[in-house]
Amino acid sequence: MKTFKNTSSLTNYTLVNDTIQLRLNFNTEIYIQNDVKLRLVKNIIERMNLSELKKVYSSFGRKSTVNPVTMLEIIIFCYSEGIFSSREIEKSCKYDLRIRYLLDGSKAPDHSTINRFRKKILGLTPDILNQMVQILIEENQIDLSSIYIDGTKIEAYANRYSFVWRGSIEKWQEKLIEKIKEELGLSKSLIPDQVLQAVTTIFKQLRKKCKQKKIKFVYGKGKRKTREQRDYELLKDWKEKLESYKKHLEIMGDYRNSYSKTDHDATFMRMKEDHMKNGQLKPAYNIQLASASGFIIGENISHHPSDMYTLKPFLMKLLENYQGKLEKIVADAGYESEENYVYLAENKLTSYIKPSNYEKLKTRKYKKEQEFRESLKYDEKQDKYISQDGREFIRCNDRYSKRKSGYITKTKIYRCFDWNKEGQKTKGIYISETFQKYREESLKNIKSDQGIEERLNRSIQAEGAFSKIKSGLNYNRFHHRGKENIISEICLLSIGLNLNKLASKIENKNLGIIKYKAA
Repeated sequence: MKTFKNTSSLTNYTLVNDTIQLRLNFNTEIYIQNDVKLRLVKNIIERMNLSELKKVYSSFGRKSTVNPVTMLEIIIFCYSEGIFSSREIEKSCKYDLRIRYLLDGSKAPDHSTINRFRKKILGLTPDILNQMVQILIEENQIDLSSIYIDGTKIEAYANRYSFVWRGSIEKWQEKLIEKIKEELGLSKSLIPDQVLQAVTTIFKQLRKKCKQKKIKFVYGKGKRKTREQRDYELLKDWKEKLESYKKHLEIMGDYRNSYSKTDHDATFMRMKEDHMKNGQLKPAYNIQLASASGFIIGENISHHPSDMYTLKPFLMKLLENYQGKLEKIVADAGYESEENYVYLAENKLTSYIKPSNYEKLKTRKYKKEQEFRESLKYDEKQDKYISQDGREFIRCNDRYSKRKSGYITKTKIYRCFDWNKEGQKTKGIYISETFQKYREESLKNIKSDQGIEERLNRSIQAEGAFSKIKSGLNYNRFHHRGKENIISEICLLSIGLNLNKLASKIENKNLGIIKYKAA
């Protein structure tokens, strides 16, 4: 093979007569003297207890290129600037003077070093966020009396067509188990685990028998299989399928209806693709954020598509982190449930949750029904309701509903069997005393002057946080897989947004507690 010498003049840099020299003053203090955010990063990080962070690198062996505290400063600053890729962070470390200032003469880390560091600090980021919030509380920047909670769905870093559905798995598992019970003569009362155990035992016995008899298995066309080989292959197939179904259901757990094969922690949820709400089912996580005074104070990651089941575990975390400081919880209609109302009351938290039927309350049909309900007289002795025209609503039964969380709600059902109005022979009324009591209290709260102000702040602060993440930082899809990685990502994003908020307040000379007033 012939080789040709490169004679292009473009590669001969000595042909340029006029040499251009770039003159740089490497005193970075000159260039960042007015950069509030950059200095804030160092000031806030220096005030934190980072003893656990310093342990991520061993004291033995080769010294790390950049110390962990500086690495944390770089990553937080980059996240606040909308830089998330490890290769883009590496590029910024080389060419961005602001980050060169943070490096303080150290060599710029490469992308693999940055990625390894992010993996090492997975379990530490929630504590770093909490420490930042505590610093802001000490500096009188956060008032925890009112907490604004909202959620959104962010697409997972997973294949959109790698779905596994609980309904399909349970259907095929049930069909196979029925077939096995019939073929092997097993008891119909056996549960799936017992059927799998029975199939495994018979399979092992047959395998041992084949070895003892030295039965030679044959494959391919024109080969006749023995009865033992056919039974062996059939039992093996049953065993593998049952084990596969069991594994799928274990991954989903008790409450999930689906998961992604490429990210087992991601659940398929309906995403709002545009303003027309033309949604698609995609692997995603339900992200919950709590805001106070314009800052993010807590996060929670859930597999539940519905916000209803996320409020209680989220509040548990917040109450643990900020004991005795929370007073009012403001959330939208998606969080309303009897269980959530009861939990708020037990923890002496005032509810500002918008009822799910709030818009329905304004309709003529509902007002008519409400007037009828209020006109009913209750007979406590006989436990019945009597209408104005003397018709009786007798208590028929009680309906108990069990939520996915395990909470049981009770609804009393009353029926009038001689109604004969508007084409109806009977009419029923459904009374959930506990739920209605707390709903009325919450409705009264949100209609007050204080409630109107709190709802205004929730729409600006809580919903605004997600707007900054998705539109401001252009973060519409996660870059990592697994729940642990997602928690770390959300914490770093929250720290970055808090940093931006504080820097903005300092630049605008407005360091008071943020509280928007209704016009």
